[in-house]
Amino acid sequence: MLFNKKYNVTIKNRNITLEAKSGTNLYKLLKENGIPISSLCNGNGQCGKCKVRISSPIGGEINKPTKKDRLILALMNLENGYRLACEYIIKSDIVVDTEEWNISSGKDPDILGVKKKNKDGAEEEQKPAEKTEVKDEEPGPEEDFESVESSESPSQSEYKADYETEVKEGEEDGVSVEEDEDQAYGVRDGLLLIQYPGGVKYYVYAAGINNIASEGLVKINEPLTDIIDNNVLSDFIHDNIDIPDLDRVIIILDKEHFSGEIFFKLINYHSFEIGTLKCEVLQPYSDPKNLLTFLRLLNSVNGQNLQVALDNLRFSYFLKDGIFYFLNSEYVSDTIDIDRLLTTGKNPIIDIADDLTHVTMKDDLKEPDSIALPALLKTIKILMRIGAVNNNFVLKDRNELVDELKLEHLVKFSKRNEGNMFYIYRKKDVEIFLSQQMLDQLRELKIYLMTLTDFVQKELGNIENIIIQNLTHYDYLVNNLFDLSILPKYYSKKTKFYSGDPTILASKFFTEQDVKTFIESRINDMREIELYKNEEFNKRYDKIERKLTS
Repeated sequence: MLFNKKYNVTIKNRNITLEAKSGTNLYKLLKENGIPISSLCNGNGQCGKCKVRISSPIGGEINKPTKKDRLILALMNLENGYRLACEYIIKSDIVVDTEEWNISSGKDPDILGVKKKNKDGAEEEQKPAEKTEVKDEEPGPEEDFESVESSESPSQSEYKADYETEVKEGEEDGVSVEEDEDQAYGVRDGLLLIQYPGGVKYYVYAAGINNIASEGLVKINEPLTDIIDNNVLSDFIHDNIDIPDLDRVIIILDKEHFSGEIFFKLINYHSFEIGTLKCEVLQPYSDPKNLLTFLRLLNSVNGQNLQVALDNLRFSYFLKDGIFYFLNSEYVSDTIDIDRLLTTGKNPIIDIADDLTHVTMKDDLKEPDSIALPALLKTIKILMRIGAVNNNFVLKDRNELVDELKLEHLVKFSKRNEGNMFYIYRKKDVEIFLSQQMLDQLRELKIYLMTLTDFVQKELGNIENIIIQNLTHYDYLVNNLFDLSILPKYYSKKTKFYSGDPTILASKFFTEQDVKTFIESRINDMREIELYKNEEFNKRYDKIERKLTS
């Protein structure tokens, strides 16, 4: 029977898992198990206080919003997985976060900020507990290459932190922006315009509440660059956006257009005025990915953090004593075609059985068109376990495995263009496989990340946190990277995963007089290290490469 089927409901912020029958109401499940959940209407869909964030543990779909969800919650919240618990019927395994998060300037870069209500109903900010300094042993040369068992991997809750998050209760839905104590110039209302395909996304920043007050999308074929060049920006704002008094506009473009000042080899900064309206333009310098890197960079300025963006490996950063070390890996990381591994189609394979016999697609009613990175890494991990892939990421030939593997596994091995292959899915005209070329890319990634972490730790200073960033969110990605020793296991409890589009974080710039002032107030110095020219880096790289290819 359908309603006899049971599912796991993991409460992310409490690290517990409940079991529920199909058709169970999420709000009632939480109440019955003593999980605190706010409500003024006793779960009748009237107050909106029981909103929670829901995701699938395997990257699948969650329930579509109900009519009451759409009526009460903002579109941005719905798109990011927020639902009313009282409206949510459990039909699959889900992960639930019952906390209310908002972006703020917490001293700990791993904590975006939490605000809760005390017993009297007043809001109080929850500050992170003070950290006790624990002296860790540095990773030994052999330890770097050992595998990490899944049971020892940190929980996914330590890694996942999205950029677009929830505001505190009692405020309008939006993103809370850091409040600066020293604002002598006076914070004013502002407008953030972002070039999107087929339109312009906007966020209205209200100085009175120090928050995003409203947001929307203006569907228009004319790009922002033409609107500015034709001197009709004021008309565009007046005709499409309801904002009475405006002193400042920040415009984010998807490609370079205007000449301006180059910051950190990441963005081109251009400014102009329309009467009393101050306009600032942020454009990616050279590569569109650089804008994302810049916004991520400015929103992690506390602690000795090593930042690595999987979707832009060329630039990594390490912060120490107010100094940003710009680790330029040009020519070093160019051989790693990470985009091939990160890119997925509309219906990717999102999981594979432990015995490799069947796969799970995003939509099981359709044929798969790709494989998500976590599913690919899991496949490699299983192949390593059964001896089909060695620790140097070499896929063995089928003839070598005849006496070791079952027939159901052997038939999945093949060879094409002198390279070994393993078919993950093969049916009709669809073939999805793991090739030696893909394994070579992962080995190159491992060599680079091993060398980078070792170089920073030994030459620049102790790494307190490694922050892995990527535009697309993948559940359990970091766990898989440690399981395959692509990242040194020494850092397993120091590594965080941040995902999502960080462009909304540009709203933080409104807390200072202009973008340049914001940058100067947070970065004392920037020092570039060209890794391909650095003798110490190259020595370490060659040593690790020899070990992994011998």
